This record gives sequence, C-alpha cells and structure tokens, in this order.
Amino acid sequence: MRIIAALDTKSYSEEIINEVAKLAANTWADLTLLGLQSGNKEPDQALVDAMARYKDHILSAMEEPSPYAELAVSDLKETGPGRWQVSSRGRKELSVTIRGGDARKEILAEAQEREADLIMLGCTRGIDCIWEGEPNLPQRVARDAACSVLVIKSSRTPSQIVSFLDQTSVSQESLEMVNQMVTVHGAGLKIVGLKTPKGVVGKGDVEKKMVEILKYYNEKNISAWIMMVDNDKLEEYVAQSTKEGMVALWMGKESLLSKIFSRGLIEKLISNTQSSVLILR
Repeated sequence: MRIIAALDTKSYSEEIINEVAKLAANTWADLTLLGLQSGNKEPDQALVDAMARYKDHILSAMEEPSPYAELAVSDLKETGPGRWQVSSRGRKELSVTIRGGDARKEILAEAQEREADLIMLGCTRGIDCIWEGEPNLPQRVARDAACSVLVIKSSRTPSQIVSFLDQTSVSQESLEMVNQMVTVHGAGLKIVGLKTPKGVVGKGDVEKKMVEILKYYNEKNISAWIMMVDNDKLEEYVAQSTKEGMVALWMGKESLLSKIFSRGLIEKLISNTQSSVLILR
C-alpha cells in the first residue's frame, strides 16, 4: 500500500498525524509526508520544521520492529523545480517531500508519480472544510484524484464506518481499505447497498456478492450488517449517516454511485458534513 499525507503548517494538519501514524503502522505502507507551500524557490523554514515534527511523530508511534528507518528532514535535496525530497528505506519507504505551487496540482502529481493508493488530508472543522489560502482544496482533491482520498474533519474516533457500495462492482481494494478503517478505529461496520424502484441493483448476483462480502469481513473478525437503500433516497441517507461516523463511498469507474453522486455532490458532502469522508476508487 502507498499512502500520501498532504500537509501544511496549520492545526488541521497537526491533528491528522496520529491518524496517519495508526494507518501506516497497521498496513506497513510506503509513506510520503507531502508538505505544500505556495512559493517554489526554496523550502519554507516553518514548513520544514513542521515536517520534521510530523516525521518524528510517525516514527515514535511505530512499534518495534518499525517498518521505517530514521531520516533527517534537514537533508532535503532539490529533485526538480519547486520539489525537495529526502527518503529512507527500512522494510518500507518513508519520504518527506516538499512541493511548491498550486496545491491541488502538486498533490495529484505526487499521487500519480507515486502510484498512490490513498491520499490523506485534513481541513478545518464544521462547514466549508478549508485549507488556508486554498479554497475548496480537500473537496477538489477528493473529486479529481484517481486513487482513494480520506478527508479527516474530526479528531474524534468514529464509532462506526458506514460504507456505501454498488454491490455488483465493488473492488477488493476498497473492501480492504474499509477493513483497515474499521480495524484502526475499533469501529463497527454498516454496509449500505443500492436498490432501484425495480428492486435490488444486480438482483441476479447480489445474494452471492453480499455473502462474499460478509464472508470476507467475518474472516477478518469484523461483524458487519447490511441494509439496502433506494437510490433516489441515497443522498439524504448519506447525509444522515455522517452523524453516525465516518462515511465511505465506493466511487470507482464501474460503480453506480459514481453516476448517482456527481462531482458537485462529493464536494457538497465534504463541505457540509461534520464527519470524516473516505472516497474509494
């Protein structure tokens, strides 16, 4: 697994480091701590200092044997215009990277170059979900990224993960990502499937698929329960579910959810909810 944590010097970035550390420790992922700044002539010292703190927190949170080797953020080297990086290789790779320029473009470029499985980033709590100086950045990253994106809006540990999926096409990688979220938070799992006025989506195969999904989670010692929701009530139910805990939406290319939930609705959901949102791809 390859994770990118997009960070700046603000409190919402400080607050997600514990979540990054827990997920990295549980998955033994190749991890990139990506610092974003507006200028690209040289690394901003305040950002360099913050990245050093974030790196120290990650390393101190690892149980032995740690998957990561120590590195010194002061050893950052320029690797391209407006890009600086230092990496270490233990059992897994740990990188600290700083990129200057348009934050959305830089996050998406880093994710593409790294072939990331997940982008993690925080934002201000409450309505809007703001990165200072970058209007709607988390919303636009979640909308445009080719990989999964976790936007962390709350420092509270979610008691439940509500996973919305198109049961006819959900990917194994997405099931595993939900498994990781349930495991690191010790949360319950509710799986929400879709039905149309004509009945359950993919009715011919749905029974078999749902049995496979339940079997998968049972084998992981995760108790899950399933319910079906009319697709014309989906948006309303998703909004309601954000009050229960973290919401996960399977938005892969083959998913019916990606057709029901427009890009604008993803942005609206992330802005308006009080909970963290996981967009699965």
